[in-house]
Amino acid sequence: MSSSKQFAKDVAKELAKRQRRRKWFTLTAVAGLIALAVIYLRCGHGWGIGSGDGEGSGTGTARSVVSSGDAGPKRCAIRVTAAGISVDGKSMKKDEAVAACRATAGADVVVTGDARQGDWDDLRAALEAAHVEVFVRGS
Repeated sequence: MSSSKQFAKDVAKELAKRQRRRKWFTLTAVAGLIALAVIYLRCGHGWGIGSGDGEGSGTGTARSVVSSGDAGPKRCAIRVTAAGISVDGKSMKKDEAVAACRATAGADVVVTGDARQGDWDDLRAALEAAHVEVFVRGS
C-alpha cells in the first residue's frame, strides 16, 4: 500500500508542476501581448523596418515641409575662400556681406584652408562691429 500512496503523491506533484508551468506560460503570454499592444499604440502603425515600396496612393509630391517656427531664426551662411567671400552662395564684398547678415539672427561662417587670413580678420572685425553673432567652422 505504501507504494500506491507514494505513486499518488508523485502523480499529484507532477500535476502541480504542470499547472504551475501552464500558469506561468499564460501570464507571460498575456504580459507579452499587453506589451505589444502598448508598443503598437504608442509607436504607431508601422514597425520601421522599411518593408514599404514607397508607392503611395496619394496625389502629393515627395517634398518635405518645414515651418519657419520649427527651423529657428534665419542665419546667413558665409564662406571665406581664396576666391573671396560668398553669402548664401552669392559672391559679395565684405561690406555687402555684413549688410546681408545684419538683417538675420547671425552668421554661420566657414573659413577654408586656402582663405587669406587678412580677409577673414577684416570680415570678423566688421561683423563684430555690426553686432552680428558669428559661429565659425573650419573646412
